[in-house]
Amino acid sequence: METLWNTIIYQPIYNALIGISHLLGGDVGLGVILLTIIIRLALFPLSKKSLVGQYKMRALDPKIQAIKEKKLPAQEESKELFALYKTEGINPFSGCLYLLLQLPILFALYFSFMRGIEQPQHLYSFLSTERLHATLLGLIDITKPFFPLALTAGITQAIQAFLMPKQPVSTGVTPSFQEQFTKSMSAQTKYVLPLIIVFISWKLAAAVALYWTVTNIFSIFQELYIRKKYRPAL
Repeated sequence: METLWNTIIYQPIYNALIGISHLLGGDVGLGVILLTIIIRLALFPLSKKSLVGQYKMRALDPKIQAIKEKKLPAQEESKELFALYKTEGINPFSGCLYLLLQLPILFALYFSFMRGIEQPQHLYSFLSTERLHATLLGLIDITKPFFPLALTAGITQAIQAFLMPKQPVSTGVTPSFQEQFTKSMSAQTKYVLPLIIVFISWKLAAAVALYWTVTNIFSIFQELYIRKKYRPAL
């Protein structure tokens, strides 16, 4: 399993970081920023599909509520809901896949800085770690925690959460367990998750907070772009 992780995920990301940093004058902080943007551009089709699906789900709320008002057994209700999703071309699990793809990338960057920039056992033969400096513009040591950057990661996460499509409002007198759970998760994403990110980022290498910040900023602009281009047509 470790060999598979190193070969397929860790080494490609680590070596991409080294190669990009060389192209940017040896500044590994700038390398993290550009690598993050490249990764997000590669994942853009999947993230776009996830966001458009959320807006479609919002537009389908009257039909979803109509199915729920039938008070069908749970299994039959699920069948009707999935049939509706299929008809409308919606995959309710696309957002989960997008999140799962991001986790290995985050872990790979974390281990890259936990183990240090110089890792000859993982470095491709045509690359070198010479003349690299693990700083951002020569000002911030990204191998150590840096609270202002951790705080920025939390703030940008909060902004992103508030821009996400709002959950449909229940038309029932008593909200279902699923609706209560969804509402609770939405509130935690907006108010609790940013605080958790600040705390975690403050304890890790600043490179992780930098990756998180750039990812959030990219997501904010992506949300605004998709909202402007696709939402009116839904």
